[in-house]
Amino acid sequence: MLVRLILWLIFGFLVYTAVQAIKQQLLKPPAPPPEKTARGEEMIKDPECGTYVPKNDAILARIKGKSHYFCSTTCRDKYQDKN
Repeated sequence: MLVRLILWLIFGFLVYTAVQAIKQQLLKPPAPPPEKTARGEEMIKDPECGTYVPKNDAILARIKGKSHYFCSTTCRDKYQDKN
């Protein structure tokens, strides 16, 4: 009887710990987007897929008179097809 009680207490503690860990992960605010790379390059968000790429490595396209930076030609082409 006492062994069963101890096992239930251990099981309850494990469930409680797991629930607290999951809750902490869900309530944690998202990390802010990177502003610069380790080398100090500015990071640009791709408007199609949302990926951040260094500005020097991004693909530049002028669409409707505005400059847009993309992570790949695929994203650039998809964005151009939508607009």
